[in-house]
Amino acid sequence: MLFEVETDLSFFESQELKSLSRYVRGYLGGLRSLCMDIEGEEFKYLEGGEGDTLIFLHGVMGSKTQWRTLMQAYTSHYHVVAVDVPGLCLHQSFAQKKHTLRQITLWLERVVTRLRADRVHLVCHSLGCAVGAYFAATRPEMVKSAAFLSFPDVFSNKGQVFRNLLAEMDNVVSTADIAPLADYYRRSYANPPSIPNIVLRYNLREVRKQRDRVLQSMREFSDSGPLLMAQIRQIKVPCLIVNGDVDNISPLFDESFWQLNVPGHYFVELNECGHLPHLEKPDEVIYEHRRFIERVGKTEYQGPSDDTGKYGIILD
Repeated sequence: MLFEVETDLSFFESQELKSLSRYVRGYLGGLRSLCMDIEGEEFKYLEGGEGDTLIFLHGVMGSKTQWRTLMQAYTSHYHVVAVDVPGLCLHQSFAQKKHTLRQITLWLERVVTRLRADRVHLVCHSLGCAVGAYFAATRPEMVKSAAFLSFPDVFSNKGQVFRNLLAEMDNVVSTADIAPLADYYRRSYANPPSIPNIVLRYNLREVRKQRDRVLQSMREFSDSGPLLMAQIRQIKVPCLIVNGDVDNISPLFDESFWQLNVPGHYFVELNECGHLPHLEKPDEVIYEHRRFIERVGKTEYQGPSDDTGKYGIILD
């Protein structure tokens, strides 16, 4: 949920912001920033490496750039792609379509087809997990595995999590004060990093510009909860579930939910970790995910072993 500064920020005016742009661009490493055309619309993505394809899906108000660290860890052996998900990304949306789960999933199918990928590994965060789960359930022939990081409980109380999130984001962007946004960021982490005010001011300014469109997209997306509820038990591909033990953003599906609905999953809970495990605990996420997809690659994969790592493995 941490929406990051884009890499093509030529419209920045101050020298301070230009310096920040160069700093962020350097983190792309060997990744390429590209666009693809789908039905006459351009969609941005990052790409790198060769081999089996991993596709990274961010959550609400996230962006493709938040996956840089994970992507760079895989480029030696995998083809990695991170997309700006329309409706969930601040700067990417459909021109004429509603941002329903079904429409976004159809868009993702076309992305995979355009990439000429075989069966892909999905890596999803927060509400991006809803997209990945629906895709895996309805298009199993296109998915080799799915990793869900901080999958929010989108079913309880008839979608109350969505409504709470909408109300909170509306509150955050309804003021020019950066304090509510700073508080939101702090709650996203178990051990919050220091976020410069310049970044907070930029993010708040950009969100306020897009406020009406973003909230409308989220309302459209929230109406899709029943669709996912009907399909969740149809997920048959191997699944990795990663939760932080200190999530102050939204209630998460716990292990009992997965035991009931997706037998054979692999569950990991990371210690001292909040809602953004791929940003707060990237080494641990990479370690667990690498072990997982290596098992998936073996024909004898039969679900989790006794050593599930569910208590969290902290790497020095």
